[in-house]
Amino acid sequence: MNLGIVRVLGIILFVYLTWRNLKDSYDEDKIVNYSWIALLVFFVIGRVTYGLVNFGVWNDSWMSWFAVWDKPGMNYIGGFLALMLFNFIFSRINSWKFVPFCEDGLVNTLIFLTFLIADEFMRSSFDLKIGVYLLSSILMIFLAKLAKKKYRSLVWYKSGKKGFAFLVTYLLAFLMLGFLGIAFKANIIYSILYWITSLIFLIGLCILGEVFNFLMVNKRK
Repeated sequence: MNLGIVRVLGIILFVYLTWRNLKDSYDEDKIVNYSWIALLVFFVIGRVTYGLVNFGVWNDSWMSWFAVWDKPGMNYIGGFLALMLFNFIFSRINSWKFVPFCEDGLVNTLIFLTFLIADEFMRSSFDLKIGVYLLSSILMIFLAKLAKKKYRSLVWYKSGKKGFAFLVTYLLAFLMLGFLGIAFKANIIYSILYWITSLIFLIGLCILGEVFNFLMVNKRK
């Protein structure tokens, strides 16, 4: 399979799965528009973030910033965070609930990211480090599906509100990214930022699930 085809397949799957899985709960035309704009936001911000983090990598010409196929380079964390911000803005504009909307698109997004990482894995001639990230991404897909099915049976998740799978999946994903960063001897600052992001998802999970109320009631007992 030629390099780049895996990435294109990931894009097509993201658009299709987003339409298929969300069209019954949201306005179909808006969902189609969302999927294409979300992709644009992800790739543009991911590309810009990569250029800024690795400033000077494209010093030969300013056109190199746009030469995606000739001069590859993407910061997936930057793209992901931009995607989450876009999800928030888009859901607010359309009077949708942000966390449930993110959960409805959770598996679609994870599959999309997995295809991108698989593309990077092939481009790197099967680099071990990228292979570990690929396996981790696949694990997150199965975790997300499991969390969606089982979260209502958790006693401590008192509210039972939709959003558990979204929050717990990314909580664990960023927690794992932090440890992988240390394992691969990346700058410790990145691991700290990953763990801070994981903590934010944990706080969101506790608030959404009314975990603090649950703990207070048990403490009184």
